[in-house]
Amino acid sequence: MKPSIDTKAALEHFKQTDVVMARLLKAALAGPVPLVLPTPRKPEDYFGSIVSSIISQQISTAAARSIKARVVEALSELTPEAVRAIEFNTLKACGLSEKKTQYLKHNAEVWHQIPYQNFVHMDDEEIIKELIKLYGIGRWTAEMFLMFSLVRPDIFSFGDLGLMQGLYRNYPYKPHYVRKIAQTVESWSPHRTLASLTLWHTKDNS
Repeated sequence: MKPSIDTKAALEHFKQTDVVMARLLKAALAGPVPLVLPTPRKPEDYFGSIVSSIISQQISTAAARSIKARVVEALSELTPEAVRAIEFNTLKACGLSEKKTQYLKHNAEVWHQIPYQNFVHMDDEEIIKELIKLYGIGRWTAEMFLMFSLVRPDIFSFGDLGLMQGLYRNYPYKPHYVRKIAQTVESWSPHRTLASLTLWHTKDNS
């Protein structure tokens, strides 16, 4: 499956609608650290994405990586069947909190109720509505799923601190400039995912 993000079309769009984002994207594409685009995952891998998201919540990247490695080792594969089969305390012993272990066990039990096989045919808000039925999954996590697992091209998360910091850093906006911020983000459509990736990349590499 090929990425559904078109950097050339987005750059041309930004040149017409937002010269700041056009400059940031051009620099990110030409910089020493390349801008990495996500690749769409297959439906059978979606549950693993949800597991990874829950593991990563409220802990450092290094800690999440370590815990996920132990979970993968204990399960052999990140599937609902494997999570249902493993003992609760064995899963928790991988470094998960009681609550996160409960989330994973519950979500494994109800995953078949989520129409994930149809996600490719559903719009963004429909998918978010389905995902937030799962334990431990809020709107931000669902938006990250849309961005990194489905690679939907027009996603921006106002709940992401890094993205908002990127806006304040590169635009003359303060947190209370709600309308101006919303107008800027809207001007990026239909390429808001690439704009988001650019803001994160700029924040981490400048």
